[in-house]
Amino acid sequence: MNQHQSRRVAMQAVYLANQEPTYTASEVEAKTVATLNLKELSAYSKNIIEGVIEKREEIKANLASCLKENWRIDRISQILLAILEISLYEIKYSMDIEPRAAINEALNLCDEFADPKNKPFVNGILANFIKK
Repeated sequence: MNQHQSRRVAMQAVYLANQEPTYTASEVEAKTVATLNLKELSAYSKNIIEGVIEKREEIKANLASCLKENWRIDRISQILLAILEISLYEIKYSMDIEPRAAINEALNLCDEFADPKNKPFVNGILANFIKK
């Protein structure tokens, strides 16, 4: 599984984790493997899933600080939230990807899982985060 595929799996797992916030990282990983009919998760997927769940509050605070006035996290669609969370995690904590590449990957995930019209919103949030 390449890095993009691992990121796709991680994004779906983070989406699941957001639906069931009481799940531990292990529970999310097990449900993801079963739901996506995988033999196992890649190390990169596990790293992202565990990191996002562990740093969830900090990531959401960073995300909230990048929103325009009068915007709240709960107004963001769940799929975009998962894309933004893994991207913010990669930008802030991962040594495996450059920030601009993480943004590009987020935009690719928007093409695959969200309305492509959301790409400027995602790009703007992540660009604002990098500028800080």
